[in-house]
Amino acid sequence: DQCRAPGTTDKSFANALYKKCTSHERFEANHRQVGALKFGIFHYAGPVEDDTTGFIEKNRDELPREATELLLSSTNDFVKTLAQIISNPDGDITAIVAGGGAGASKPKERKKPPGPGGAKAKAMSVGGQFSQQLTELRVNIDRTSPHYVRCMKPNDQLVPDVFDEAIIAEQLT
Repeated sequence: DQCRAPGTTDKSFANALYKKCTSHERFEANHRQVGALKFGIFHYAGPVEDDTTGFIEKNRDELPREATELLLSSTNDFVKTLAQIISNPDGDITAIVAGGGAGASKPKERKKPPGPGGAKAKAMSVGGQFSQQLTELRVNIDRTSPHYVRCMKPNDQLVPDVFDEAIIAEQLT
């Protein structure tokens, strides 16, 4: 909720997190952590500290443009209305719904350029599509700074300080 709400900052997110989670037994936010906009979680594998700085931006879930276009092209008015709301999060939802939703604004159709010699472009193979998507993914990863934590499951019992080498090795392959 906080990631999509307009005007949310890392500090307001941290304050909401402290307010909602302070009473939880696995949550920690001492004075040092609060001052640094950090918090701790008592994970089964041990304590984990996280930082809310940049958290809002890193966790903004933007729907891919293609997905929004697909929803907007639906023949179902309800789905079209939802797509309009999703594609315009800062807009007036009441106006979209009151305006009939689906007919309020249609996405502009983009014409695909013809292939060589003015003929239609040849359909790309599945392997070609995969290769193209992989290349685009690499470009996207290279131009961003992804943040993630990989948690390893140390054992099937989920108890601390017990390491099953076979389970750990399986996760690394």
